[in-house]
Parts: sequence; structure tokens; C-alpha cells
Amino acid sequence: MSRFFKFSALWLLSLFVFSCGNSTEDQQPQTEGFIRFKVDGVQKEFKANPMTPMSFSFDSNGPAYNAILQVLGPGSTGTSNFVQFNVWNEKIFETNVDYQMQQSVSYRGAAIARINFTYSDEQGQLYNAVLLKQNLPNIEVKNDATVRFTKITNDWAEGTFTAILIGPVTTSGIGNQERSISEGQFSIKLVNLTP
Repeated sequence: MSRFFKFSALWLLSLFVFSCGNSTEDQQPQTEGFIRFKVDGVQKEFKANPMTPMSFSFDSNGPAYNAILQVLGPGSTGTSNFVQFNVWNEKIFETNVDYQMQQSVSYRGAAIARINFTYSDEQGQLYNAVLLKQNLPNIEVKNDATVRFTKITNDWAEGTFTAILIGPVTTSGIGNQERSISEGQFSIKLVNLTP
């Protein structure tokens, strides 16, 4: 009986030791993404749908690389409670680079904003940053945005962002209310279509 107890204890101890993984093992792939940010200091967090991942692509017409992200918040109708941005770049996206909206990109020979950023609140009021200051020297342009990728793998992207948005946008023009997007973070499935 004593021998059985010792053997059982030794077996359980061995099982415990060998079942504990070490920290260098590959972690399971992430399956649920998110985007979180503050709008004028109010925290927002949306779960990302794996069927609508971030995508990287190359537009040979530009030519330019493009990163697109759109995430719908809880109860979104598709026209309310969502965040969307796209980033244009001259070369493949890299980690730890601040992509800034007001640093223009040449697209078909014309200077365009490096980032277009849109946020729609729960009531469907649309705010965006799309205007490039250098193209409108006679008006005050407050639009701005920055996106930084902190992780890019074959199928996942993470990063941070901030933006100053103007709106609400209506059929007759753009309002003059400012919305500050701060402390933005995303962790989302990536489909990389770049050559």
C-alpha cells in the first residue's frame, strides 16, 4: 500500500511538472479582436468581427499601399456606432512608425491625406478627419490622425491611434464640432493582400 501511494504521488508530481508549459512555447492564435478608444474622454470598446478583419493591400493605380480597418460597435446599424480608418503609404507597413495624416502621400500625382478617419456615434452623427492642410492653405484645418502598428504578423495586427475629428457631417456640409479620439488601441485579425 505504501509503495502504491509513493508511486501514485510520484506519478502525479511528474504529470504536473510535464503538463506545465514553459514561457517559450508558442501561444494559441488570437481569435477575438477589439478596438478601444476614448471620445472626448469617454471610453468606447468594440469587439471585432472575425469576418471583417483589417486588410493590407496594394493599389497599383496610386501606386500606394493601403491599410483598412472598420469595426462596428454594439447595436450598430452600419451607419451608427462605428469606427473606420484607412492609411496610405508608399511602402509596406512597418511596426513602430508613426503614420501621420498630415504627411501627404502622392496618389496618381496628387497629394492626399495619409489617413482618412471616421467615427459615428450611437445616434449616427458622423465625424471625420479627411482634409489635408497643404491642399487648403486659406482655411483652418483641424483634422489630424496618427496610426502606429505595434505588431504585424501573417494574420494579426495591433497598434495605437489618435485623431481630431470634425463634424457632424451632413448632406449640406460639415459641422464645426470637434471630437478628440485618444488612447486608441486595436488588436485584430489581418488579411494581408500585399504582393
